[in-house]
Amino acid sequence: MKNKESLPHMDGHGTFIQKLLDVRSDLPKKQKQVCDYMIEHHQSIGVLTLSELADQANVGTTTVMRLINNLGYESYLDVKKDIFDASMQTTSSAWWHLQKSFTTTNQQDHTILEVLSEVKSILDQTVTPSLISNFDTAIQLLLNSKRVNILGVRTNKALATYFGYLLQEFFHKVTQLSDETEFIFDRLLRMEKGELLILFDNSPFTTVGIEAAKYCHENGHSVILITDHLSSPATDYSTVVLNTAASSKQYSVVPTLFTIESLIIEIGRKTSRQSIADLEKLSSLLERKNITQPFSFDQKEES
Repeated sequence: MKNKESLPHMDGHGTFIQKLLDVRSDLPKKQKQVCDYMIEHHQSIGVLTLSELADQANVGTTTVMRLINNLGYESYLDVKKDIFDASMQTTSSAWWHLQKSFTTTNQQDHTILEVLSEVKSILDQTVTPSLISNFDTAIQLLLNSKRVNILGVRTNKALATYFGYLLQEFFHKVTQLSDETEFIFDRLLRMEKGELLILFDNSPFTTVGIEAAKYCHENGHSVILITDHLSSPATDYSTVVLNTAASSKQYSVVPTLFTIESLIIEIGRKTSRQSIADLEKLSSLLERKNITQPFSFDQKEES
């Protein structure tokens, strides 16, 4: 177990984690089991229900509540609110992270090696049991949806556009909402039963994205949220949250790109018979129209 001096960056969870550390050694065995689980998986607590947390920690809900009361909380909702409030106070703008990347002057490694090291670190932090579980849920929602509506605003627009371009090549039930956000509610109003919204909402969060998620939630549409901070207000309106880690040292969307490409690959595998045929037809058409050049990974360079 990590000691107090070696605690990782926690994006607003620090105060709550400190409370767990302060009481850990004096807890009964089962409560200590929950305590250890919450310390190791603090990033996913905000999206778990009380019963889900109990199941993940392999204890009963009564044990979880006893620990919560020992920490000074009256309810599990108070725990989640404490985490949320702390996150809101410490969540920095993506532009702050970008600016910080520019002002780092005491680097010992080449910039490429420094960035590579940090990207590896945040990818390791991103892949949690909670993300894997929620990823599987998101895949089922996507496969069962009548139509997938994709939205990303400002810095999230490029991510949403990239995901949409990849997906629509073999999955034809796609509508890109990111290009004309002034008409966003015109589009959402036309959503039919069985359609869903996938929202990219990395910090800094946008009012348009939050309101779109709220509208869909209030009208019975599923919402898949991809965000780098659980403090996103859109979490309150989301069916499933894919939470990626955010770097405290530099601006990076690599964890989001990792999540996007994982979704694309898994959807392609689940629909492989049709998706492979569609991609082959598209490739052939683009080559015949002289838009792309023939290419194969198996071809050898001519000597």
